[in-house]
Amino acid sequence: MKTVVLVTAIGTVAASHIVSEIKKTNEYYIIGADINPANQVATSAEVDEFHKFPSAIADIEGYISFVLDFCIKKNVEYYFAIIDEEVANLSAHRSLFEGHGIKLCIANDSLIKICHYKDKFNQWIEKEMPEIAVKTFSRIEDIGDTDYPLFVKPVEGRASIGCKKISNKDELFQHLKEADIKNIIIQQYVSGEIIAVDLVRNALTGQMCQVQRTEHLRNSSGCGIAVEIIDDQQLHCICDELMQRLQLNGVVNAEFFRTETGYKIIEVNPRFSAGTSFSCMAGCNTVMSALRIAQKKDCSFAEVISGQHFAKKYETYRLN
Repeated sequence: MKTVVLVTAIGTVAASHIVSEIKKTNEYYIIGADINPANQVATSAEVDEFHKFPSAIADIEGYISFVLDFCIKKNVEYYFAIIDEEVANLSAHRSLFEGHGIKLCIANDSLIKICHYKDKFNQWIEKEMPEIAVKTFSRIEDIGDTDYPLFVKPVEGRASIGCKKISNKDELFQHLKEADIKNIIIQQYVSGEIIAVDLVRNALTGQMCQVQRTEHLRNSSGCGIAVEIIDDQQLHCICDELMQRLQLNGVVNAEFFRTETGYKIIEVNPRFSAGTSFSCMAGCNTVMSALRIAQKKDCSFAEVISGQHFAKKYETYRLN
């Protein structure tokens, strides 16, 4: 009998590729889940079994009870999740799942606690690696006329939802009428080329891998459409230090601005990125690495060669 793996939100770009990579091994029985029905999710045709799940966001505690019961009934041994809120929720209840032999293929809890909430991450990066931190304003009174433009983003968010450039004081106060200041981050606006890096670290073995990519084309949700694999040694050192200081055990994604004066970090997403397929094709199979880390085994990395170009396209599937 094959080992059972659950992958949720399989309608998303990252989860779809997670399914593809696991399926290639022919070693696992894959259960896919999504909030949408099978005839609206193309990847439903790629899994061994599909289930429509409730929202992982609408009822936080209720979802944990539901999915734990589901995993027990279906003998799930490995569980991949990539929606930010679901990852954070699972991390907070990891012991419940591990008590039933269900291994979560997500990063370590300490990292998720720091990186899921942008205000906590900003505080951490300013303390631990201030040279790459973007200036953050904790009080409106500290913002001067020369500090504009600014950039605001939600404390807890994803897919660039709620992010906005603020050009002047009037725009800032108008935005504050619509958003609670306790739930947003106000930062210096930084312009530069966006570099995304998928990071893997096996804390048990000390193995580390990273795939840096320049995103030449991006959609409105911040998903890279056309990328080039690069190998910047300065950024490589920064990411190695970042992984070690965060004690990463698993797979996450970091985003940076490459400016004329060096790198500034945007955020660390404590989950698989929408560019998971790029990293896997480039030589660092983040999906199988997450499985190996959950199994407490060595990872296997191929050589990541810079200069490779990758692009995504849309395809149409018939779902009956």
